[in-house]
Parts: sequence; structure tokens; C-alpha cells
Amino acid sequence: MNLVVLGATGGTGRLVVEQALAAGHTVTALVRSPEKLTLSDSNFRVIAGQATDPSAVSRAFDGADTVISALGGNGSVISESTRAIVEAAHKTGVSRVVVLSSFLVERDRFDPVTRLLTGLAMGSMIKDKSAGEKALRDSDLDWTIVYASGLTDGPGGTAVVELTEGSRWSLSNRIARADVAAWLVQAATSPQTSRRTVSITGGTRTKENLQ
Repeated sequence: MNLVVLGATGGTGRLVVEQALAAGHTVTALVRSPEKLTLSDSNFRVIAGQATDPSAVSRAFDGADTVISALGGNGSVISESTRAIVEAAHKTGVSRVVVLSSFLVERDRFDPVTRLLTGLAMGSMIKDKSAGEKALRDSDLDWTIVYASGLTDGPGGTAVVELTEGSRWSLSNRIARADVAAWLVQAATSPQTSRRTVSITGGTRTKENLQ
């Protein structure tokens, strides 16, 4: 499968690229600074450009099957990049888009005090991500929005836990970036999460990884 990864120079995005290549996929990364990606693989190409620029995004999407966005950023990066993704997807015929979001956006899963405090501290980020996600939901694309708990750089190997309807988030919830990356690659090639939001956190480490 031909995958496009946005946010490939970030902590999670790099792992998405590595795990997608390890799984045998062809990967294209659209990044502002190509020199930050030194990975050498015949199935990997890098395109220089902004994820908020529809023309650059369209170049990256050419010939792609699926898009995984692990973008972060300040201001209106997420809302602007989502609009560029939708426009480029329509132009190139790409339909499958998997987006990594933050558990902080799922306001209804927090108790009132935590909801207030996180809103005060992270209000700008939450607003930007929410606007981008609304644009994706309102599109006709085959999207999946993944809400991941607090990210760690520790080793992967945990059993990823999907929160059920009515479950609450806690600020203590954690998941390894490696496990998130693996889940994103799997979701990108599976129809089970089509036009769904999924909330994930880390569970118990497997026996193999405890040795």
C-alpha cells in the first residue's frame, strides 16, 4: 500500500514511517525540512512542502492509497492542514485519512474540574484541533480520528486499550508513541475504523516485552 505521512519529523510521525516501511508499505513524507529525515529505504521518498499548502499536499498525495497525519503545531496549523488534506484528497482521488489527535479534545470524557483546567491551559490547541476535525467529519472522506492519551517515549509492546462509550479520561493515562504508531498503521489498512473516532491508551505490557 502507498501511504503518505504528514508530521513525519515529529516523535510519533517518525515511528509511523519506520513501522509502515517495516510492514512492507511504500511511504511518502511531506515535510518542511527534508534534511531532518535521514532514513534510507527504496520504498521511502520525501517531498519538501508545507502541510497547509494544498498544492504541496496534492503532490504528496499523487498515487497514494491512504494518508496518516501525525501533525502537531501551534496556531491554526491543524485546521489549515485539514482543509488542505480534504482539497488535495478530492483532487487526487485519495479517500482514506487517519488523523492522530489528543485526548484533551474529548471534553466530555473529563470531569468538570479537569475539563476547566485543561481548557484554560490548552484552549488554543483544543480549538484548532476541534476545527480541523469538524472539517474532516463534514467531508465525504473515509476518515478515522484517533484520540491518544498522554504520549511517552518509552518502549512499545503494551496492549492498546480502546475506551468504551461513557469511559472517562484521566490525566495519568499514558501510551508509548511506538504503540500509537503501530495502531495508526494498522488502522490505515483496516476498514473497521471507517468514519469513526477511537480513543486509545496503554494497557499492560506483554509478557514478551517484560523479559
